[in-house]
This record gives sequence, C-alpha cells and structure tokens, in this order.
Amino acid sequence: MTLRGARILLVLPQLPQDPASGAARSTRTMCEMLAAAGAEVRALATTASERAGRTDTAGFLHELGIEATVHRGHTAARTRPELAFTDRGIHYHLLDVGPRNMISWQRVVGAQFDKLFDQELHSFRPDLLLAFGGLPDEIRRYERARRQCTKVIFSLRNLAYANDSGLLRAVDGIITPSQFLTDFYLTGIGVESTPLPLPMEMDDVVAPSREPIFFTMINPSPEKGLAVVARLAEELGLRHPDIPLLIVESRGSAGRLVQSGLAAGFDLRRHENIMMSPAMAQPKDIYAATRVLLAPSVWQEPAGRVAAEAMLNGIPPLVSDRGGLAEICNGAGFYLPLPPELTPRQTFPVSPEVVEPWLELIHQLATDEDVYSEESARALEASTIYRPANLAPRYVEYFLHVLDS
Repeated sequence: MTLRGARILLVLPQLPQDPASGAARSTRTMCEMLAAAGAEVRALATTASERAGRTDTAGFLHELGIEATVHRGHTAARTRPELAFTDRGIHYHLLDVGPRNMISWQRVVGAQFDKLFDQELHSFRPDLLLAFGGLPDEIRRYERARRQCTKVIFSLRNLAYANDSGLLRAVDGIITPSQFLTDFYLTGIGVESTPLPLPMEMDDVVAPSREPIFFTMINPSPEKGLAVVARLAEELGLRHPDIPLLIVESRGSAGRLVQSGLAAGFDLRRHENIMMSPAMAQPKDIYAATRVLLAPSVWQEPAGRVAAEAMLNGIPPLVSDRGGLAEICNGAGFYLPLPPELTPRQTFPVSPEVVEPWLELIHQLATDEDVYSEESARALEASTIYRPANLAPRYVEYFLHVLDS
C-alpha cells in the first residue's frame, strides 16, 4: 500500500516535538509514517509547549539535531518570527509564539497563524488535513479546509469533547489511541471513531543501551497520581531505602510532589533514595536507566503513551486500572486497582494501605532477577504492536480509506 501523490497537511496548536505532549508526539510520528509511505506531508504549528517557560525553540531543536531557518518578526510580512525546517520527510512551518501557551497565542497572534493556514490551503492544496484541538478558531480552520474539498481527520486524544459532538460529527474521520476512548465516545454521544495503537518513533523512544536501575514515574501531576506517588515514595523510603525512585518532571514538578507529601504530613526530602529529574528532550533518555515504570493515574487515562514506550525498552509497567492503561499494556506489566474515591481533585492523604500492592511488586521486581527477566521479556513481546513495521500499514490503510471515501 502506498500514499504516493497524496498531500497531507498537519496542523497543531503547539510544537510537534514538544516532549511534554504525548498527543503532539503521536500525531507527528503518525505523519512520519505517512511520509515514509509516499505522501507529501507539511506541518503548520506553533512553538507553544505544555511546559511553560521555553522560548528558545531554535536552540531546543538544535539539541535534537534539527537546524531551523528563522525568519524574523516585527516586519511588514510578519508580526512574530517564523521557523522553517525539514525533518524525517516532513516540511515544518512554525509560528514563534514566545512564552504563550496553546490557548493564549490564538487570541494574540491567531491572525498571523490564520494567514499561514490559508496560504497552505491555497498553495499546497492538501487532500487531507490532520489535526487536533476544538477551540472556535481551530474549528473555523477545519471548516475552511472542507469548503476547499480537503478531507479532515481529527486526532481524538482525550475526554474533552464529551459534551459537544458538533465538531466530531463534522469531520471525515476520527482516530483514537485506544478502544477505551472509542467506546467512551460511542457510548456517550454516539460518535464513531477508529482506534489505532499509538505510533512510536523507535529512534526517539528506544534507548541504545540500558542500565535498569530506577523505578521511574513521569509527570507528578494530580491526574497522573501525584498523591499516590507521594505516599508510595514515603513508604518506599521508610521500608526499602535501597530501592531508587526517579521522578521525572513534565507538566508536574518535583516541587508539587514535595508539597503533596507535606500536606499529608511527611517530608520526602529526607529520603536519599528519591531522585528528581527535569524533563528530558527524548523519551529514550528516561528509559536508559529505568528498571520499572510506575503509572498510578487517578483519572480515566485515554491511553497512556509512557507504558507503550517503556515496553518497547523491555521495561515492565506498573499501572492503575483507570481508562485505557491496561489496554495499552497489551497483556504485559501489572494492573493495580486504586480506590474509586481517588481522583485528581482529592484533598485527603492517601493511606499506606492503598500503595501496599505496589510496594510488594516493586520489592519483588527489584530483588528477584528471574521474575524481572520474565516480565521484561513479556513487555518486549507485548510491545510488538507498536513497532512501525506492524503499525504503519494500518495507518496507511486508514488514510487511504478516508481519501477514497
């Protein structure tokens, strides 16, 4: 199967290489697979990140080995600077929005982005538009594309559209990363979608060599189980101070984890086995030293990309029973229930009893090399559904179906 001759425009409200956004990385990788199948793919996006504070996008891209041409702003042609580069078969055009987030830039420099979008529509003339985001300005862009007979595929990655199906009923196709999310929208508002496993770029995700040391948790935020991790870290520090725990910042910070512990009556800073790390440019940098992934989410996780990434490295994931996490693990790892009263809005401390099953598994996977080897092999086997050789044909087939419909 080939997409040769097809023109695809990817439109994102943020940086496609944003390390804090699984949705952006998944959608970008999806387009890389389509480009490899012969499609001509362009991407129009911004430099906004889910992590506040990054303004030197050209420097960040340089760290990834990408050299961007920067067109300066404050000219008659453009208010804000723009960046252009080609990477992995995709030509990117980015609007530099400075420190603004994915929502605020649309109010301030949305007119410049709209001008760029309309230029792409009329010069590139895409057969298909791939996008996510449901703000009014974004919906109007989809409508302009469809008036030009461009088909629109919506990448549905969260639960945010459960109260308004107008956008979802107006597009030509909807992709989700899990059967859980597809069922959620079909049952809730009667909207059909197609679940496809999360697309992965092996060079970004798989560490070339590994030293399995840390029990790693990524993004200590309320929805990802901040309070659960605080209690787990406290009990681990008291009972098994020889087992190293690594907390990797993303939208959630190490400071929030410490504050969560203090609110529950303990100070995590006294435990020497707890390591804190800033966000890393590439997922593989996290997994190079990870032994087991911890993902105790307390919300209905639409998918859980980190679990799939971990398995591709032979890392067993320990996940909660929320949303699509167990589905993403594809039979590997361990799924542990959390009390239903634990939600992102909880204000009460998590009791030691809640994390007891987690502690038992952590201790076993830290001390029993035979068990760990078995679970690592099981994770690698389960991860084959995410390998491009197995997954790319499914995406190509879906896009061909939409183009031909």
